[in-house]
Amino acid sequence: MFDARENAGVDELVRDLAERGFVWVRGRLLESADACRLARKLIDACCDVESLPALEVVGSFVLPPRDGLESRDFQTLHFDFGLPLHPASGVDVGRFTALHIPFGFKAVSAVTRLVPLAPLLAQRAWPGRAELIDRLVAYGETHGAWDSTQGYVEGSLARLVEAAAGSRRLTSVRTEPGFLCGTEFDSALSEARFLGQHGLRVDAVEVDVALSPGELLVFDNLALAHGRRGSRRPGELHQWVFGAKAVGLSEQRRIRDRVLAAFDGADGLDAERVLGGASVL
Repeated sequence: MFDARENAGVDELVRDLAERGFVWVRGRLLESADACRLARKLIDACCDVESLPALEVVGSFVLPPRDGLESRDFQTLHFDFGLPLHPASGVDVGRFTALHIPFGFKAVSAVTRLVPLAPLLAQRAWPGRAELIDRLVAYGETHGAWDSTQGYVEGSLARLVEAAAGSRRLTSVRTEPGFLCGTEFDSALSEARFLGQHGLRVDAVEVDVALSPGELLVFDNLALAHGRRGSRRPGELHQWVFGAKAVGLSEQRRIRDRVLAAFDGADGLDAERVLGGASVL
């Protein structure tokens, strides 16, 4: 279990978010409005460090909904709003995700799983950039979303890995319209086994965050996949996704290249330097 530091100064929190891709704020006993404001402050400061324009909230959720049912006891590793792998139209893109459990919420047992892409993908060799993109596009044509006019946006880490590896084991979303994304696996163990078949050991890089009431977790949604072990009860988790709306095709390709840099050992910031110029995300 990751040993987060309590009550770190804001500058230190920003540095962790910029350098490590996530920050776990403990011991602040935050109400949801306070948590959202702090998340905004950290993300704005991180954007300043990266010379990026300010981001907006592209999604705000209470999970599960207050009038809903308890969640199942597992959530697959994924990227909020998905990764634009084959852009064809403007889409909303999430750069940072913030999670908060309201102070006073009782009996929290779920654990958020964070998996940094770069060290995970460094465990094996991958094809060069051109072939990698060809594989992703081909996978999207057979296993991507139902509406091809939207291009190929992928939210699943397992599907990203499968596409990059050039394999086809998971159910096709394109040909099975009743299939629900996120139900590829029934446990963290089955997901880990699948990734292990592709030469990846999730347990070697995964960070577990047992978020408690009043605490805040902020992470880079383009550098880390996230999931969950354990169930959440209605109203338990507040989630905000910070990013940009209706992102254009050229910017989506820049974002895609930033993510794909993890396949050749470069981190996101190095990818930005190679690409040159300012980026929305």
